[in-house]
Amino acid sequence: MPKIKNAKLFKYELTIKENHLDSFAHVNNAVYLQILEEARWEFITELGFGLEEIQKSGKGPVILEVNLKFIKELKLREKVRIETQCIDAQSKILHLEQKIFNSKNELCTTAHYILGYFDLNTRKLIHQSPEWFRAVGIEIE
Repeated sequence: MPKIKNAKLFKYELTIKENHLDSFAHVNNAVYLQILEEARWEFITELGFGLEEIQKSGKGPVILEVNLKFIKELKLREKVRIETQCIDAQSKILHLEQKIFNSKNELCTTAHYILGYFDLNTRKLIHQSPEWFRAVGIEIE
């Protein structure tokens, strides 16, 4: 069973725009998933495991479960920071945490994910590769 030796904390900033809002003038619940996904793609792409590599290797992440907690409202034109970090690794599964902070550095949202490592050809979960571990910023003991 892999054990995390070190886990990089990724930070991604964005501005809340009009297209993120719903009829209540706050960020739509489904949009949270979109902006969190944007942050995840940025960090794995930065570490050499973007869409091109996934398509070439035929292997990549799949979300098995997500738990979102809405703590504080995000506001229009507010600059926010998304922090992403792996918190646990198993042979086929990763546990990932994302947090959104507002411009006052207040915690607004937490998201906990269970991710599998998926073979696009066999359509099954597989053991995670060293390349994938590097792409999510973890060193394994």
